[in-house]
Formats: sequence, C-alpha cells, structure tokens
Amino acid sequence: MKTKILILIIFILNCGLSFGQSTQFDKINFIIGQWSGTGSGFGNDSSTIESSFELVMDGKYIEVQNDSRFEPTEKNPEGEHHIDKGFISYDKRRQLIVYRQFNNEGYINQYVLNDSLSNGTKLVFESEIIENFVPGGKARWTIEKKSDTQIETTFDVSFPNKDYTCLGVNKLTKK
Repeated sequence: MKTKILILIIFILNCGLSFGQSTQFDKINFIIGQWSGTGSGFGNDSSTIESSFELVMDGKYIEVQNDSRFEPTEKNPEGEHHIDKGFISYDKRRQLIVYRQFNNEGYINQYVLNDSLSNGTKLVFESEIIENFVPGGKARWTIEKKSDTQIETTFDVSFPNKDYTCLGVNKLTKK
C-alpha cells in the first residue's frame, strides 16, 4: 500500500513539475510577435523581411512565417522572393524544442534547439534533417535578442567536411 501511495505522489509531483511552467516555450518567448526589417547576404546586397512568430493551437506550437524580398541585381534583374513557413514544437520524449521549416525553394528543414549553445538571449537551431539539399549538408539558424524590440537572425550552412559559412543576416524590429 505504501508503495502505491509513493508512486501516486511521485506521479502527481512529476505532473506538477511538467505543467508548472506556463509554457514549454518560456525560454524562447522573446521571439513571439510581428517583426519587420532588413537583411543582407543571401547572394544579394539587401532585402526587406516581414516575420511573425505566433502561438497557435492553444499554445502548443509557434507558427513561424518569413517573407523576404530581395532587391534586383545585375545577375538577377527581377530580384527574388523567399517565403518560409513552419512550426516550432516541443518533443516531450526527447525533451527538445523542434522547428520544422518549409520554403518556396523546395527545402524542408528540421532543426532542434541546441541548448548548449543557446541562452536567454540567443537561440541556436541546428538541422537534424534537410530534404532536397546536398547530402551531408547542415544548416544553422540563430536568433539573437538585441533588445526587447530588436532581434537579429543569422543563417549558416555547412557542406560536407566544411565549416559553417554565413549566408545572411536579418535585423528585425518588433512591430
């Protein structure tokens, strides 16, 4: 009987601890909101970007939307339009924050938040799966809080047996 009571108490305490924080996204909630700004890199001198990070489905997910428009260049006189959408979720089994991203170039990325590189002002998402990219290639997306109303995002890629290279940086202001 004592064993059953002890198991019940442990179960109740465990449930209380897992539901004690207001959301599994507390450590990344500084990104929540609507953002706009400019970018550089990505094979272009400048771009404008609109981003949003919104809690959806009773706060179980963060819906991510990025819409970038790149200025025309000599090589690309029409400019470019990049769209990506995705969801950030919490994988209870692995106890990891996961970001699944789909973009109009046909790449599908699944990132996990690297807790050892992340902190209260910096989030580092590293790819664990990339569809339609160079086999063995990797991607890293970093979001850094500059102030309560400003963030900076950096997108890095790595080809097999190579170090990461920065493809572009976005500076965003909260609307």
